[in-house]
Amino acid sequence: MDRLDLPEYAEDAAILRFYHLDSLDSDVWIDDEATSNNNPEAEKESSIRQFQHPEQEDAVNNSSIRSSENEIDLQIIDDSDPLGIYRSIFPDGHTRNTNISQLKEKTAIMIANKKFQPRQFLLQVHRNTSYNDLVTGEDRLRRGVDQRAEALKNLVHQNFDRFVSAKNTIDHVYEEMKSKQLNQQQEYGTIGIQEALHDANNRAEQIYGPVVERRQRVEKVKSTLYILQRYRFLFNLPSNLLESIKQNKYEAAIRDYKKGKYLYQILKGESDTTDKAPGLIDMEKETGLTELHHKVFDKVWKEVNKIVNELQNILLKMLADPWRSMDDQEKTINFLFDLDTTEDPAWFYLDSQYQWIMGLMKETYDTGVEKIKRLKRENGDTEESAVKRSLLLKKAIGQIQKKITDLDIESTSELQIWHATSDLVKSLSSLLLRCLPDFWRLSTAFIEGKFANKSSSAATSGSMGSTPTTPSSRRRRQGMDMAKVEQCQRMTSDIIARYANLISDYFSLNEKHHQIKKNMDGSEEHNMPAFVPINADSIYSCEYLTLIIGELASCVNDITSINLAGEAFSGLTELIEKTRSKFIDVLCGCWERDAKNFYMLEEWVLDAQNPRITTLLKRYYDYHKFCARSAYKIVSLAAISDDIKEQKKQMVAPKYIEKVRGSFMESMYTFLDGLAQLALTDYTPLNEKEELVMAKKREKIDVHSMDVRILLTVGNLEHMRTNVIRKLIDLFEAAYHIQMGEDLHTLIDVIDDLDKILFGDYIKRKSQAIRDIIRSGILTSGIDWSSIPKPQEVHPFVYEALMTLVMVHSQISGVAKQLVPRALSKLLENMANDCLDSFRQVERFGIGGMLQATLEIEFMHQTLSQYVTPTASDTLQSIYQTIEQAYDPQQQQASNLQSELSHVKELLVFSRISTSRPFYYGSIATPLNGKKVSETDHTHKWTVMVKGLNNEDLSYYIKKVVFKLHETYSNPLRTVEQPPFEISETGWGEFEIMIKIYFQPVASEKPVVLYHHLRLHPYEDDLNGQPWPKDKPVMSLLYDEFVFNEPTDSLYQLFSEHNALSINLPNKKSIKDPLTPLFSVQLEQEESDRLDQAQQEINSQIAALKQKLASFD
Repeated sequence: MDRLDLPEYAEDAAILRFYHLDSLDSDVWIDDEATSNNNPEAEKESSIRQFQHPEQEDAVNNSSIRSSENEIDLQIIDDSDPLGIYRSIFPDGHTRNTNISQLKEKTAIMIANKKFQPRQFLLQVHRNTSYNDLVTGEDRLRRGVDQRAEALKNLVHQNFDRFVSAKNTIDHVYEEMKSKQLNQQQEYGTIGIQEALHDANNRAEQIYGPVVERRQRVEKVKSTLYILQRYRFLFNLPSNLLESIKQNKYEAAIRDYKKGKYLYQILKGESDTTDKAPGLIDMEKETGLTELHHKVFDKVWKEVNKIVNELQNILLKMLADPWRSMDDQEKTINFLFDLDTTEDPAWFYLDSQYQWIMGLMKETYDTGVEKIKRLKRENGDTEESAVKRSLLLKKAIGQIQKKITDLDIESTSELQIWHATSDLVKSLSSLLLRCLPDFWRLSTAFIEGKFANKSSSAATSGSMGSTPTTPSSRRRRQGMDMAKVEQCQRMTSDIIARYANLISDYFSLNEKHHQIKKNMDGSEEHNMPAFVPINADSIYSCEYLTLIIGELASCVNDITSINLAGEAFSGLTELIEKTRSKFIDVLCGCWERDAKNFYMLEEWVLDAQNPRITTLLKRYYDYHKFCARSAYKIVSLAAISDDIKEQKKQMVAPKYIEKVRGSFMESMYTFLDGLAQLALTDYTPLNEKEELVMAKKREKIDVHSMDVRILLTVGNLEHMRTNVIRKLIDLFEAAYHIQMGEDLHTLIDVIDDLDKILFGDYIKRKSQAIRDIIRSGILTSGIDWSSIPKPQEVHPFVYEALMTLVMVHSQISGVAKQLVPRALSKLLENMANDCLDSFRQVERFGIGGMLQATLEIEFMHQTLSQYVTPTASDTLQSIYQTIEQAYDPQQQQASNLQSELSHVKELLVFSRISTSRPFYYGSIATPLNGKKVSETDHTHKWTVMVKGLNNEDLSYYIKKVVFKLHETYSNPLRTVEQPPFEISETGWGEFEIMIKIYFQPVASEKPVVLYHHLRLHPYEDDLNGQPWPKDKPVMSLLYDEFVFNEPTDSLYQLFSEHNALSINLPNKKSIKDPLTPLFSVQLEQEESDRLDQAQQEINSQIAALKQKLASFD
């Protein structure tokens, strides 16, 4: 083999030698037990190499190559198969031109080599050789060995004489040397040689001494480089740590530090022998490290410690960063433990988090409070203003259906303050929810020893064994500081206490009740806490109080999920209870305060949906219902405790029920008092800017008239009595599960008293005017009731009194139509009493006076007959009796008095009355739907008619009815003289029918002509919104009345016989026959209400259009 080829294969040879391999392409790993057991240097080399960077391997490889080169036995390669099976042990035939790795592999299977390995030989050369061939080869090899042994014996026998001769020759030469003075004194003839060599040595010292010295220096440098290469990781550790820290690769830095620490401890001999691998204990002796080397290592490690201290400071600063996530902080804590920090990182983090949370909560609180104070300063309100609060209340009621997020917060300063207050609570709650769970989780982990130093924990656990222990013993085992454990629990409680105290301080929760202040007029008002805006209305207050306590409850409920200790959580439940109590006090105070001034929201505009009342009642219902509902939300709000497994429905405490109930009733009473104040005091607009618009909406309502205000108020009281109060109390009873029957009766009594006062005042003033007219006409107008002639007409004072009633009727109809019967009936009763009192003061009545008085009383009676009550009727009878008693019997016999008086009464009645009879007319059309008729193109059968209500027979005053049909019909002019007054036909088109009605001669009335449009098809869908059924008749019927002014005696008598002096409409609708119209008093009222509503809608649209046009101008 050519030795020049060796260097280029040095690397492969070094690898094969180091790993004890026979081939670079081995398929099976073969452990060399001899090498493993007998070569500790290799194992030590492996232990050291695990701490080396890849660059260090080069130096080791080079050294390995050098040693291997010296040990390789390069000899002529004999590649013949010793077993004689193959020609060569290398089947590829390439045995000469091989590299070092191939040489290493091949020499191991050459039998002539001293490192020959039979096992490798058999595995590589005879892997596929059969057993029989191997046995044959063994015999062949055995014979060959025997032959060689025999050859050696023969060689010795054949050359023995030569060996003896050589020995003799050597002995002879030695004797001759001694005889020629090669004695001991002459150093056997070598003295001259020694002197020559000494001179040569001196000269070599002079020539080659510096070279040798430099060589020694080089060897030292090489040794130093070797150390540097061998421990390159340790020397590069400071720069590697700095680079990792610079790139924020803290895990890599800590990993390198731990490796370096382990290596340094091995080099210093400080590590536990149990932790060392075999062969590392005597490493210092094996490696030949000097004291100087150890000093260098100490200096390097000192620099490492400085860098690690800096890294610890960086990590501690990261721990002090409150905004990092809990997971990141846990990693940082473990990093610090790995860096052997002297300070407990878990405790450091807990303490820093505690200080930060406490400080941030106070900072957040101060920021929120400062913002609220700034808003209050910008508001500028220092005193309460009922007007401003009422305007805000009016606006708030209109926005009840809106969510808080939809409100225009910037529109009012009160909303801004409430919103800022809500944000304050929300910020504190969010901060607590964000910080406390992580803090408690870290505290729990700290208490359980999760963040104890791993090395100390491992040592302790190793000494303790694996015996199961309790958490307390685990803490003691790991050296847990019990004072710190208690401090963790105390810090958690302090955080919750800080949150509760800040909330309590702002909302003054420790003040049990807010004070009551007395006004100059002796009235009392609630002195609201400082956190309530000075002119806060009840609606926005309820909205935000509910929102705020809901935020607190949500925070408390979320805190329960982290399983705090009961003592810590009890502070939160106490906070909720205090907040509930305070907020209920504030809500009830605002509720009652606004109720006192609620009358200021009256605009005297009729409700569009119910024209019998004003819009004030709708506002009050919404306001009262909202306050009661908000109070229920607050008192029924539940906070979950951690020891309750299943949350039951929250029951309202009795003290809260009584508190809310008291405010509920108090606001009712004060509102009713305000209604009375409204009616009796002149109207003052709440907002002058809106007054023009309000005036257009009121139309004919004179808000400066006390009579109008009283009528509207009485109408409102009636609606309160029958509708509003009952609904509100029903809702309250259903929510709070209590009975308020007595309260309802009390409220109704109060309303009745107010109604009696207001309505009585109105009737009293109107009755006084009528009384003056009656008394003046009867007593002081100069009428001599004892001597006046028989009457020719009614006296003017009667007309004047009736005209006063007409004016009252007109006034009431314009504002409260439903009060007309009640007012006129009461005025009629008072007027009858006035007439009775006045006629009682007349001493005597003559026949003319008696007849005149009877005429006037009967005239009033008949004119106001529909308003005559039993009381008024009795009074009128008393008047007749009074007149008869005051009649002078000397002017005529008493026997003729009664007959003449009755005859006069009948004549006066017949001559001064009018009567009317109801009827209806129209048509009913039914589709034929294919039925056969005489005319094939006809589609409907129809009937046109004139009929009386309740199937009344009209023939006693109707003689005949003439119907004029379309000219296309045969005999279009058709007369019906007997009931029923109707005709039936078929047809396909609609047209107008003339109806002419002739009366009986007794009526002495002219015929009446009516026109009706025949309807065959519906104008719209069914009342239920469904398509009109095919078989359903189409009805077009109209209600009307025949009015007979001053009917004849015969007609009057005729109507009296048929009980037809009154209309006798049914009160309610009743469906008996689908083809019979449902005309009734109820239907008439509904139609009237619809017309009024339509008129109001039109007026409102006209006003809106006018306002829009005005804005364009």
